[in-house]
Amino acid sequence: MKDCIIECATLKDVDDLLRLYFLVYQNNYPLPLCSDRQQMSAALSSPDYRWYVTRNKANAQIVGSAVFEMELFHKIGKLTGVVVHPDFRQHHVAIDMIKRGTQELLGSGGPLNSIYTTTRTISRGPQIMVLKDGFIPLGIFPNAHKLKEYETLTLMAKFREGTLEKRPPLPPVPEKIAPIVKVLNSQLRIKDEVPLAKVPSAPRTAWTTLTSRPDEELDFELIDAPKFVLRRFNETFTDPYDRFFPFHTPNLLISSTNGEVEIFSYLNHADGYLTVVALNVPIYTLGGGRLRPLLNKMRSMGVSYIEVLIGLEHAESLQVLVDAQFLPSAIYPAMIEINGRKADFLLMTRTLEPLNFVGMQVERSFKPYLDQYIEMWKGMHLETLEVFNEYR
Repeated sequence: MKDCIIECATLKDVDDLLRLYFLVYQNNYPLPLCSDRQQMSAALSSPDYRWYVTRNKANAQIVGSAVFEMELFHKIGKLTGVVVHPDFRQHHVAIDMIKRGTQELLGSGGPLNSIYTTTRTISRGPQIMVLKDGFIPLGIFPNAHKLKEYETLTLMAKFREGTLEKRPPLPPVPEKIAPIVKVLNSQLRIKDEVPLAKVPSAPRTAWTTLTSRPDEELDFELIDAPKFVLRRFNETFTDPYDRFFPFHTPNLLISSTNGEVEIFSYLNHADGYLTVVALNVPIYTLGGGRLRPLLNKMRSMGVSYIEVLIGLEHAESLQVLVDAQFLPSAIYPAMIEINGRKADFLLMTRTLEPLNFVGMQVERSFKPYLDQYIEMWKGMHLETLEVFNEYR
């Protein structure tokens, strides 16, 4: 827009930014970063954020905002907090800020290999806005967050030129993971066949890190003490790659009562969103029904949605999650570089609330992800239903 200029925000802009977000969302904006003065000031002072604003040249008024959060070690970024003043919509304000940010952060000399974002599905506008800048659809998160109702989010990402070409060949995956991999291949215009892994639906017993019997149920307790949990997390995982889950810090420790299993998680108490950040044992050691009492414990404390980020090469652990009725929701290619290779990650999710797609709007490129999710959900919950006619 000719009457506006895009630049990086400073601490002097805090008041104007708070007013802008309040004008558009009142007190309903779910991201504290854009509604809390202290968090906003900390972000504007941090090298881990690039905060762009659009100013009206006539009066220096901020009419648009877009935040890029960066994890510089892993070279991954997140686009969030995009907002435009109502009087300046339909003028490409948001699109221009997103384009400026991705060009600077993913371009030659930029610090990132990829930037991802999530969008709500109450309308297609935000999805189309980001797709126009070259973001690639990667999946959907049904029932991920609750605002007025539980909502589905989309996931998409944009990559530095040449990043996707450095991925290794696809590893063998369990049969029920293959459909989402095929959807991604279609998005990337890749015609390769998806190799299947022969993984039995049973716990791995050949070399387990647990001393308890594979058929023994584990009891779990939840430790909701954020500072303690973060300290223990840092003590347990010293390798940055073992700590990898971008932009999530564990605040909840789920521990088996025998001390063998520790699951570090982030829980949003407001809407019951829980994501597993790291475990001290491989997920495959929790097969054979061991996850069942854990899921019951989570449900009892108000958890409504569980998300696990896992490398695509971990076929046995993926099968254990499938057996526990986790569904492949999104796939992120070349997410990080480990030992010189780009690693693909899969997001496995399970909702503990009834699915509700009423009123959801998705851009057509997301429909294949939604279709494979629904088909797998039906296979788990409907096709196993047995009907008996004992009345004669």
